[in-house]
Order: sequence, then C-alpha cells, then structure tokens
Amino acid sequence: DVLSKWLVLYGHDAAEPRVCVVPLDAASFSDGDAVDQQQGSYLAAVPSAVGSVEPGVNADPDATSIRFTFRSPLEAGATYHLDLASGSVELVRRREWSASGGPGPDAFECERLEFPARDGELVPLTLVRPKRDGSGGFPRPCLLHVYGAYGSCLVPDFRPEHIVLLRQGWVIAFAHVRGGGERGRAWHAAGRQLNKAQSVLDLVDGMRFLLARGIAAPGGLCAKAASAGGLTLGAVLNSPEASALLAGAVLEVPFVDLLTGMSDPSLPLTVHEFAEWGDPREPEHEANLRSLCPYENVGSHRYPRLYLSCARVDSRVPPWMPLKLAARIRARSPSYLDGPLSAPRTGGVRRRRSAAAAASAGGAGAAGPSEAPVSEPPCVVLHCADGGHSGAADWHGRSQEFARQIAFLHKAIGLPTR
Repeated sequence: DVLSKWLVLYGHDAAEPRVCVVPLDAASFSDGDAVDQQQGSYLAAVPSAVGSVEPGVNADPDATSIRFTFRSPLEAGATYHLDLASGSVELVRRREWSASGGPGPDAFECERLEFPARDGELVPLTLVRPKRDGSGGFPRPCLLHVYGAYGSCLVPDFRPEHIVLLRQGWVIAFAHVRGGGERGRAWHAAGRQLNKAQSVLDLVDGMRFLLARGIAAPGGLCAKAASAGGLTLGAVLNSPEASALLAGAVLEVPFVDLLTGMSDPSLPLTVHEFAEWGDPREPEHEANLRSLCPYENVGSHRYPRLYLSCARVDSRVPPWMPLKLAARIRARSPSYLDGPLSAPRTGGVRRRRSAAAAASAGGAGAAGPSEAPVSEPPCVVLHCADGGHSGAADWHGRSQEFARQIAFLHKAIGLPTR
C-alpha cells in the first residue's frame, strides 16, 4: 500500500509472514509514539509465525491506519487494524470454524521447524497437528506438501480438506525446499536448472526427518504436490529407496514429462521457462533434464499408491503428461512384467492374464506349482477434470475433488473411508 505518508509492504522472511511499515515523512511520528524514530521503518506484529498476509481495501491515500488480512492453516481469515504511527494491531473480525464438524482451532497447533539437509543446510518445515500432551505426542498419519520452483513460496494457507484430516488425527506438513522463494533469490537459485536435483534431495531428507523424529507414523506418510512441484515428487517416486518411505502420493496436474515439454517450443511456456529448467538444446542441460524427468525414469519397483489428476483445457501442464506417466507406471509394474502370457507376442503387444486363469485353461503358459504368484498391480488412480490448471471454479467441484483425495489418502494407509 502506498499512502501519502506511508509505504506498507507485505511479504515473508524465511517462510514467515511480514508486514513492513516505512514512513515517507519523518514528521509522521509524534513524541509519544512507540516506534523508534531513529529506526524509521518497522515490522508490525502479526498473529503467528505461520501463515500469510495480504492487504485489505485501503483506498484513502491520507489514512494513518490500514487493514490487512491474515490466514494460516488454522485461521480461515482474520482482518486486523494497524495504526501506522504507533504500530498497534487490533483484531477487527475473523471467520469462525463450524462447530458441528468436530474440534475447533484451539485443539490444534502450528509450528515452524528446520530439518538438516544432507549438505548441512537447514530447510524450513511447517507443521500443523493436534495439540500434544506432556509426553510429546505419538506418530500420526502425515500429509507432506512440497513445491520448490519459480522462487515461489509454499504458503501454509487455510484449506478445508486439511481441517477434515486434522480432525481425524493427521499431521499436515509443508517442506519449504530449495527452488522456492522462502529465503530469497539464493534459495531459488539453489534449486533450479542444474541445481534442480537439490529440491528432490531436500524432500527426501524432509521425509526421513518426519519419520525419524516420530512425527509421521511408519506406513502413514503421504506426499502431495501440484504443477511444478509434481516434478520434485515424481523424481522421488522413481527412487526405490525413497518411494518406499511413502504409503501414497497425490500429484495434481503434475509437470512430469519435463524433457518433452521443454523440447517443444510450440508449447506456450517452453521458451519462457528456459531460465527455470534449462535449455535442452545445450547438452549439459539436456542430460540434467533427462535425469530428473519423472516420465523418463519410471522404474519397475513397487510404487506407493498414486493419485494423478489432469485437466482437459490446461495450457500449462497438458493432460497427456500425467496420462503418459500413469500408463508407463502401470506398464512397467512387476505384476505385468512377471505375469504369465496368455498369448505369444503379436505385433509387439503382450497380453497377460492371471496364473489361475492360465492354469484353468491348461496348455502352454499354465503356471507350474513352483511358479511365484503374480504380485499386486500398482494402484494408480487417474482423474481427468473438465477445468483448467487451477481446478474447478465452483465450490461444489472443489469439494468433490477434496472428497476424492481424502478417501484416497485414507485407503493408502489402510484407514476406513467412512
């Protein structure tokens, strides 16, 4: 907000919300003001170190006070009045939770931690969980969010689906990995182009931290990423050791065919994003893109349960990207690679059926008594929506997507869906 005597800046520092007030006229301060006149600018008090701030409708250029909105994983939206001269902050109004759905915000807590990456760097981690007793609590199901691209911050905002999970005993975590903007341009530069693998390593280290500290229960850790964050999570899933730490993963409109996308200049964002991912016309960048591309590196190991979504009119992440990934994971699953053939290879296509069906039919291809049973095929749920990159525009459509994802997460860790 730019006023006649004040400049108010809204931002963040190390993933924590900040409201910075800068006086444009030294005479704005009176002798009795609490703000240090020598210092001039100051940081206004915000309700919590976890959340985000944004300006209100401050239309009067001669105003001596402004309003801003604060949101957090436990705060649906609170409006505050800030006196610019004194720095005092007062609550004006807030959106309350529905009491009929379960415990309110007082039953949960937000906190900011840091976990050590393998190179010694401390990576911010935001946790939202049920309040612990004196014993320190116990491991719980955990949903870990990640993004880490474009220098954008992964904002721990209020989301209705998180409230549902919190009321059922889950922990919600946000890993602010390198490649995002939580600690400025250097943090972004440390996770882009040839350094992009650092985002992946930070995510793996964050997963191990949650399990080692007893925050996430073994077999109860799930991860979620959207858009460019799908590249980071997709690369983790292709590692047999790292993917074994996860029970399930949700990838919303994920950017998972990086190499093909960045090699096609006819796509609307390709040339514009060479600065973020690298130019595949350069051999060094091409090799880096190929090594990180989730689609190019699909393995035959056992993947956790996967929920993939795409949008038919998405110009940022074309729907064929998640569709290709789902098809390749299914095709390279051990249950297909090791299963008995119901017919010889014809035209390059193999058709497979279960050992029981082959045995009942008799003849060649029937499974012998010493043959190993066929492993369970991968669980890859694929949902294709009619909207665009940002998802459904109406509340009904968003609620349906929330319900699908919550049911998937419960099934992934073996919890009842009702």
